[in-house]
Amino acid sequence: MLNKNNIKLECKKLTLKFRKPEERKQGLKILFYGENGSGKSWTALTFPKNAVVDSESKIGVNESNPRFKDNIVGIADTSNYYDVVELMEQVLKDPKICKTFTVDSYTKVYNSVQVSAMEVEEERARKKGGNVDDQTISMRGHGKVKLNVVRLDDFIAQASAKGINVIAVAHKEDVKQKSGDNWIKIGEKPDLRKNAEHTFDVVFRFYKEKDIVTGEYKYCADVEKDTTNTYKLGTKIENVTYENFKEYIERNSKAKIIDSNYDKTIQTNMEGMKKEQEDFETIVKEFKDLYKRLGDTDPENKSKIGKLMKEKCVEKYNDPLMASQLKEVIEKMKKL
Repeated sequence: MLNKNNIKLECKKLTLKFRKPEERKQGLKILFYGENGSGKSWTALTFPKNAVVDSESKIGVNESNPRFKDNIVGIADTSNYYDVVELMEQVLKDPKICKTFTVDSYTKVYNSVQVSAMEVEEERARKKGGNVDDQTISMRGHGKVKLNVVRLDDFIAQASAKGINVIAVAHKEDVKQKSGDNWIKIGEKPDLRKNAEHTFDVVFRFYKEKDIVTGEYKYCADVEKDTTNTYKLGTKIENVTYENFKEYIERNSKAKIIDSNYDKTIQTNMEGMKKEQEDFETIVKEFKDLYKRLGDTDPENKSKIGKLMKEKCVEKYNDPLMASQLKEVIEKMKKL
């Protein structure tokens, strides 16, 4: 085939095809987050045939509770990221293991990934005789954390595509805004990576309310996201349980499983992120070499480079999020 410039174009056959819309079996991806003791774990345990990752040793006080024990098919006592991945792989290979897969808490698992990255940096410092206390997570470490988090998100998508409901229980983090010399709390968000809520179909924020008459506490949740349209945004629900989504889930469970390509996503993402990290390391090396050469040639070049970085809002040359801006700085440095 020729384009308008008479250049031969190679047409590749598409390996993926669009499918007709139809009713499909798909599990819900649910995020419960909020203050301590607000009923998040209890709510998760009301879901049937539940395989639970207990990362904070909290489920133990409830696993023999008559209200929950018949719902639990198994408990894994671990906060290790690689253990969680292995458990998810088991469920994906045999989806009949459970109808619900719960990670309580997801915050703990996420934090363990960051702690592991930090420990790697500290160990590297020890071997080099450096100061362990001065270490921060390196560019490579941040890339590894990001890769592992994306991997978890992809597993959640795979499980959902096979009809398994996935529940992530998370801590809350205060959102603050500066007012004068003080910071004022203006809201709350999940204590997870930035924009983690995009992974989920349903997001509930849990909290407690004290009844002014009886003095007793009520367990409440605000609906912050619900793509099932079961509830309107902002709806306040007391004592959330499986019953709140039972009709939707059981109706959906009667549909058939549609073949998906999510199982290939993890490897593709891992390869892409690995290349992205390698490319950024090349960019950083080029910047450092050029900075040294220009600085040796004329010390004033260092201040000029500083201005270039400021123009492009590059605060740190080794920040992976600044890759494209750093490339622009390098191009201008070559003209000095």
